[in-house]
Amino acid sequence: MQRRPLTRRTLLAALAGLPLAAARPADAAPDGSLRRVLQAGVLRMGVQIEGTAAASLSAGGVPQGYLPALGRRIASGLGVRAEFVQVPRGEMLDLLVAGRFDLALGGVIAGARAALRSLLSDPIMYFQLLALTPQELVVRGPMDLRGLRIAVLEGRSFAAAIRQAGVVEAGIATVPSWEKAAQALALGEIQVAIVPDHHAVEIQRAAPTMTPRFALGEFRHCCHLNNGEHDLLRALNVLLYLLRQEGELPELHRAFFGRDITVRRTL
Repeated sequence: MQRRPLTRRTLLAALAGLPLAAARPADAAPDGSLRRVLQAGVLRMGVQIEGTAAASLSAGGVPQGYLPALGRRIASGLGVRAEFVQVPRGEMLDLLVAGRFDLALGGVIAGARAALRSLLSDPIMYFQLLALTPQELVVRGPMDLRGLRIAVLEGRSFAAAIRQAGVVEAGIATVPSWEKAAQALALGEIQVAIVPDHHAVEIQRAAPTMTPRFALGEFRHCCHLNNGEHDLLRALNVLLYLLRQEGELPELHRAFFGRDITVRRTL
């Protein structure tokens, strides 16, 4: 008997009809989340537009950058249309739980808090937190930050990442965007900005004298789905596996961030 080639479509169609899924408890029935998306013909994805390589808007207002490009590949793999919902900083999980979209494209650093409120996919993006200072202020590590005026991006996941990196939060200010961090550095309102590396690139473009000093650790973004939606999670992880194996995911990560998604980079 001649075998049919195993394509993404046939694989995902098979997943949609399976009575059990490895990503959910063995005694659970299909939850219908994948079938819901396939029947609707659209995958709604929350994305945080921050004007970086991760996500920005084109002149025509269309989401572009790494996360929207990945989202379109995920939707295409499912055979549905991609639809993006712009999400303000700090509201990703709340809007996901409220049903505003089917999955969140990053927007929350993967960690214990996120895992309690949502299902996490395999990693889709790696980044480092970098400490930037004016050229004349040299700091070599977290111990040198004591007594300095520091700002980090708003958001509970960033606060948790700062704690994980060993930086004491007391006295640290928060800013809503990399633009505000760049402005505060240029005006001398702060001496150090701690931001993801793709935000640091934009700060250096706006203020070339700002210098990355050291990394405070590597973190990752995942896709987030509502608890209980294991069918959709399983299909998503299958797609991410295929994108990795076929080289599309590493190539996409390199195109926007200059490094492979599996490579750890240090300064």
